[in-house]
Amino acid sequence: MTEPDPRPRSDEAPEVGATAPPVPTPESFAALEANLEALMNDKMSELDGMLAGLEELVVRLEGEITGLEPPPDGTATP
Repeated sequence: MTEPDPRPRSDEAPEVGATAPPVPTPESFAALEANLEALMNDKMSELDGMLAGLEELVVRLEGEITGLEPPPDGTATP
């Protein structure tokens, strides 16, 4: 019985200069989680501001609609 060749085949050879990916550590996960949390907080603040602007617009439009006088002949408006 012959032993398998331990050398990689030419199509399996790593590229020159290629390095193995870094092994994640608990510290790197904690830093990643902190970065994601900060990004989510920033985006939530941005969305809160947009929502507040929409609420102000709705209140203004409701006031304008309420302030409109009905037509003098009493017909419904389209």
